[in-house]
Amino acid sequence: MKVKFSIFGLFLIALLTSPALFAAIQVTATVSETQVVKGDLFILTIDINDNDNNYRLDTRSLEASFTVYRPSQSQSSEYVNGSFSQKTQWRVRLQAKKTGKAIIPALKIGNFKTDPIEINVIEASQFKQDKDTQNRTVFIENSINKQVVYIGQSFIYTTKLYLSKNSNTLDLVAPHFAGADAEVFGQDNNSQTVLNGVRYNIITRQYKLIATQVGQFDIDSPLLTGTLRKSITVNGWQNRTIAEPINVRGERLTINVKAIPKSYQGDWLVSEDLRLIENNDLTAQSYKVGDPITRSITLQIASVDKEKLPNISLNYPKSLRFYPDQDQLKEGQANGLTYGIRIISHAIIADKQGTLTLPEIKINWFNSQTNQSEIAILPAQNLTILGADVQQLTLPTTITPAISTSKASIMVESPTLIYWQISVAALIIMMLLMIAYHLYFRRLQKANQHPVKKVLAQDEHYLVLLKCLQSHDAPKCYSMLLKYAQHQYPALKSLSELADKIALDAEKRQILRHEIRWLQICCSDKSQQWNANKLSQLIKVYESTKTKKIAQETMNLNP
Repeated sequence: MKVKFSIFGLFLIALLTSPALFAAIQVTATVSETQVVKGDLFILTIDINDNDNNYRLDTRSLEASFTVYRPSQSQSSEYVNGSFSQKTQWRVRLQAKKTGKAIIPALKIGNFKTDPIEINVIEASQFKQDKDTQNRTVFIENSINKQVVYIGQSFIYTTKLYLSKNSNTLDLVAPHFAGADAEVFGQDNNSQTVLNGVRYNIITRQYKLIATQVGQFDIDSPLLTGTLRKSITVNGWQNRTIAEPINVRGERLTINVKAIPKSYQGDWLVSEDLRLIENNDLTAQSYKVGDPITRSITLQIASVDKEKLPNISLNYPKSLRFYPDQDQLKEGQANGLTYGIRIISHAIIADKQGTLTLPEIKINWFNSQTNQSEIAILPAQNLTILGADVQQLTLPTTITPAISTSKASIMVESPTLIYWQISVAALIIMMLLMIAYHLYFRRLQKANQHPVKKVLAQDEHYLVLLKCLQSHDAPKCYSMLLKYAQHQYPALKSLSELADKIALDAEKRQILRHEIRWLQICCSDKSQQWNANKLSQLIKVYESTKTKKIAQETMNLNP
């Protein structure tokens, strides 16, 4: 045991007296690049030849000039060929906030400090992109579908990312140029290809840009930032995977934005293609007074956002009743173009028979393909309106002629018979009067004993609703109408179901359905003006019909 202890002691003494152990502690700081683009990620690396767990890196002095991300820390120890070494390393991701000369100040680690480092920060426009894709791990290709556009016209910017290594995190900043709005268009597309013997994963992303200023502009390429997984050797038997930062841009592109031609008249609307479509042929059939006529029109405009589509002016006469639904806004693609789509639908109700003329609809626009002003026209339409059907009640056949004949053949043979007939008639009349009085008395007595509370409750909701409708306050009237409807029909879940349940004829139900839709639109859109007069009239008609029905049922139930 003593021999073994002596050998171990000698090894320990040799290790403790090693020059490496007593070497001075040194701190160094390096950067991955000394010239960076503003906003690009780069790495600041700090090394100290010690691995004391009490060391702390203070990065607060960097925050004035840089965006600072959370540092990553690693420690390692080696004993190779009698030489012992140890190291603690911090890697900090930074982004410069402004261009020009920037100083990475001295950083404190315990009682030690690093030396300052000077870097040069440039604009993206000063960065020269290497166009040679050979032997490159990551690169970007950009393209646009138009070289020249008019102000307000959109175009599609396509970016393809080529990746030959696995990534940890990637972030793609949208393309940019002065006076433009950009947004991601559609879904990303993934594919693969082989270039120069290297297999690449390709991510294709499209952006829709809208020019808002006139002139010629350079479009800054999207910036791809993030990290790729990279394996490094820690020592002779151990490797470590680290996150290697990347900053990748593609080639800058140029776009020419033209101004509105001086000869153009009306609101500015520019496109390569505009279509105004009547979805159904209204002239193919005849209609009757009071019948709802459903009309649907589609407006399709290329290179215009759905939110910026113009409204369609119907130009109907004020006397024509029509009930609009909420417009449908969509987007689509065809022939390499993106389309904004507006679909309007409404019901028309004619009040009189004859010919109903729907005026033509016009939309002025500028064709960027031909560089000329054009007018899209939906021609006027003449509809034939027939008179409403009159339902005649057929009376049952009477036997009056037979009775009159029999009366003509009666022979009065004695005055006594006449007196007898008069007495019987008087007795019958007296009996009928007594029965009527008895029924009236019993009905009056029953009414006094059993007050009709339910009817009073219904009248109360009705009166409150009428008072509310006089205010023309859409949200308040919507809430009160829903309470009234649910009181009438307890199983009713939404106000839209009221028109299907209420006891009105088909025409009034259709009008009520459109009035409720218009009320819902006005509740969500405060700019719309709502008038409660039609809705109030329909509720009054329903209450009047209901009151007559209740009275009739009461008469039938009482003996």
